[in-house]
Amino acid sequence: MNARDLDHIEAKPVGVILVEDEPATQDHLTRVIDSSPHLTLLGVASTVQDAYSLLFMTNPKVALIDLGLPDSSGIEVIEWLSKHKPETECLVITAFGDEDHVVRSLEAGASGYLLKDYSNEELIEHILEVANGGSPISPLIARQLLSKMQMPRALDADCAQSKADQDESQKACSITDRELKVIQQVARGFTAQEIAAQMGISTHTVATHVKRIYKKLHVHSRSEAVYEATLLGLLDL
Repeated sequence: MNARDLDHIEAKPVGVILVEDEPATQDHLTRVIDSSPHLTLLGVASTVQDAYSLLFMTNPKVALIDLGLPDSSGIEVIEWLSKHKPETECLVITAFGDEDHVVRSLEAGASGYLLKDYSNEELIEHILEVANGGSPISPLIARQLLSKMQMPRALDADCAQSKADQDESQKACSITDRELKVIQQVARGFTAQEIAAQMGISTHTVATHVKRIYKKLHVHSRSEAVYEATLLGLLDL
């Protein structure tokens, strides 16, 4: 969105209320809003209680809300609007850029979150953007949100790798001493008859050990069994 597009956004000026306690910031934002023919300021509140009183008398399209108010957090105003006046879009304008304030504001129902580092023209564009269904977010906040979203993926990958490592460890631990001896002999190329003679057991018992090894290693052939046993560090060749 740019300044040339503003004439086509709203035929009727967007009604705005401002919830801000810092006098200098309040005066500045008031002047910015009044400077735009696309916006009309319906009122200003310096506290949460003043905001409630103002909202009982007005129906703004956009509420510009600071979070650090003297009697409570601006998040309370966002929650109240989400419940009682869902048609009003809440745009946070604050100096708080930490994850806790961002997440709590968005969960409460804020449609946008801006840090106080915007130009006058950008602020007007952002107000009109949120009035028309957009969700303006400061780049720094957007990066924080992306990092928060990507973190579970990284954790999932770590968990998946950890589970895979545990599975491999369980495979190795489940092999008995007799089965280990058999797979080591298989890896050396001995036949079932030769393994039976060396270990003093029957060929039927050798076959039984081989079947159990296949099942524990999740393989279906001698070559696969040898390969998997090698990966698990079971072979001492």
